[in-house]
Amino acid sequence: LGSSAMSAWGILLPTLVVVRGAPPSPRTCSTCHPPVHSWDTIPVSFHSAATATGPQGLWSESDMEIIKKFPLVTIEKWQGSSATDPTTNKPVFLWEEDAWLAAAKQIKTASPNTSVIVWMDTLLIYTGWNVDPANKTVNTTLNPDANAECATGHFRPAEYLEREGRSLLLRNSTGDLALTSFGHCHTYDHSQAAARQFWTDKCLDMTDSGVIDGCGADFSAMGWNEWSMCTPSNIAADMGLDLKTATAWAAGHRQMMKDTQDALGAGLLMAKDPAELGDHANGVLQEAGCYRRNFTVNNLRNLTARRRAGGVDASKWVYQCHGYDTSDATLAAFLVGAGDGDYFTVGGWYNGAQGHWDDDFARPLGPPLADAVYDHVTGNWTREFASGTKATFTPHVSASGRDMGGTGMVEWGNRPF
Repeated sequence: LGSSAMSAWGILLPTLVVVRGAPPSPRTCSTCHPPVHSWDTIPVSFHSAATATGPQGLWSESDMEIIKKFPLVTIEKWQGSSATDPTTNKPVFLWEEDAWLAAAKQIKTASPNTSVIVWMDTLLIYTGWNVDPANKTVNTTLNPDANAECATGHFRPAEYLEREGRSLLLRNSTGDLALTSFGHCHTYDHSQAAARQFWTDKCLDMTDSGVIDGCGADFSAMGWNEWSMCTPSNIAADMGLDLKTATAWAAGHRQMMKDTQDALGAGLLMAKDPAELGDHANGVLQEAGCYRRNFTVNNLRNLTARRRAGGVDASKWVYQCHGYDTSDATLAAFLVGAGDGDYFTVGGWYNGAQGHWDDDFARPLGPPLADAVYDHVTGNWTREFASGTKATFTPHVSASGRDMGGTGMVEWGNRPF
């Protein structure tokens, strides 16, 4: 960081200094480590942020009592976004990167073996944020087209890219800066090696701290969260590009994620669709991936089959199966299908640790005795675990094959294992 500059709101902000010249030597993360998966209890993970924090972006004591129980924590991009000074109750400007670091240090202090991931974005350059949470008007100083969906967090790279680094931004078929359909944000021109390196470096800037073990790759599968939809024609339509530009951007976007995953070493690059595992990501957080439905069971079982067929690298894949609730039916669907490397995840994404823990998560479980068995007569999936626990899930599928949810139960055992 160099000298300070005055922001559009009259707040003194640090200015980034870019060192020009020869490209840097390849960087890697030597301290990153993945989570340690265990069947001792239900394998669970945490994904959220605390928006309303003090001036450093720290978790509350009550949040930390819950968060320290998880082997894997992914911190969303809203940590400290509504930070206030407790003595004046006035808003505090807080860079998201600083909030992430402060929150990650808290976690590592309480639970050194927890793997901590910060939730970056591969597509959206968020610049619509404002200093005063009470002021709901989107700031358009850096991007006049930004809307409320482009108003997340206060990011140093975004400030730099919009002020000094516009050569790294993508342009559309008219030569104007391209806009994403979600948020009307500007985006990285991943067809450029310099833009790809910039993104990777920003991730490694986080892991260099020694308390962060990888980066989220939000919008890795664009707004569809479905890798098969990320075709050049769809991307061109989404951002107003010609097909040639969209093709180059798609290839560069994928290459950037491959390069970042390589640079992270044993750490994680967390994408959004299981189809991305093994290509350019070694971790995935799937929104609504865990629910009481047959899709959950089959999706998890397919992942296990892919891991077994894929060798050592595939065996290390991490999958966060985000669920709506902790009902017996949802837990049963997860337990019936889950394999090594799968984590049940529940709760909102900006309210701290509220709604992220259930006492069932602490019950003794033990490794599964075998893969789940489906009984075509009863229509039940069943699976047993070393503790004597038995999970049963009954999917409801319509005559046309539509997944209609299901019912389930978990019968807890207490056998030593």
